[in-house]
Amino acid sequence: MAFDPTKIPSDLIDSLQKHKAGVYVGAGLSQAVGLPGWGALLSELVQLSQTVSYQPNQKFIDDVNALIADPAKFLVAAQELKDFLQDDLRKYIINKFADKCPPPSDLHKLLIKLPFTFFITTNYDTLLENAYVLVNQKQAKVYTFKDSPDIAYDLWNGTQFILKAHGDANKAQQGIILTERDYRQILFQERGYQSILQSLFTTKTILFLGSSLSDPELKLLLSFIHSSFHGGGPTHYALISEDQMNSAEAESWRKNFNIKVIAYSPKDNHQEVFDFLTELEGLIS
Repeated sequence: MAFDPTKIPSDLIDSLQKHKAGVYVGAGLSQAVGLPGWGALLSELVQLSQTVSYQPNQKFIDDVNALIADPAKFLVAAQELKDFLQDDLRKYIINKFADKCPPPSDLHKLLIKLPFTFFITTNYDTLLENAYVLVNQKQAKVYTFKDSPDIAYDLWNGTQFILKAHGDANKAQQGIILTERDYRQILFQERGYQSILQSLFTTKTILFLGSSLSDPELKLLLSFIHSSFHGGGPTHYALISEDQMNSAEAESWRKNFNIKVIAYSPKDNHQEVFDFLTELEGLIS
């Protein structure tokens, strides 16, 4: 059964038609093509730690595995693994998310066809920019937290771009955001980037796709720009699987971040996400 188009907010449609909307792409869209989510990523990093020349002791492995068993402690585990692996983490990111990145899905290509002003993702992979090439037959403008002046220029001129908010596997030498400590460093070192993110979330309607309300990467991003949600800016929307939220949690996100939840059924491998975008494309054409 197709997604009910009457559940698509008129404000979201209007924002897209007026080129005043962006989209946030979470890990769910990457997992759908075989890339690891948080739990699997951390488990792979534990395995990697046992193959490097400076192998950890068994207590380190046991302690990190215990942290991974609790999603609330993913960020703690990530910090321990990043501190241990150092440059081997960067090599892993390049290999896993760039060199061996799978082809983009039909959903990625459909997403690129929609007239979003920008695409934000906390994913390191190259799925969005590869989909952009397939759809538009040209390279996308791809930025990270190191590119504030270029982002500001394109935002001012209305030029479409992709922002890799946590780093880009193709530019891993610039740094990868994986932990809360990484964000604290950005707060002090990349003031321009902080202003850019606040501008995006206070001047454009943003649609969140491929995330749950408990995703660590989404929580990091929103906590980083928490103050921007209290200035009476636009309403944002999150397409969330109905089995990953309850009404109290949804109300909390509305009050704290001005994000309204659009629930969908996860049946048939989340087919309703594709149906939602298809309906949205028809409504704005």
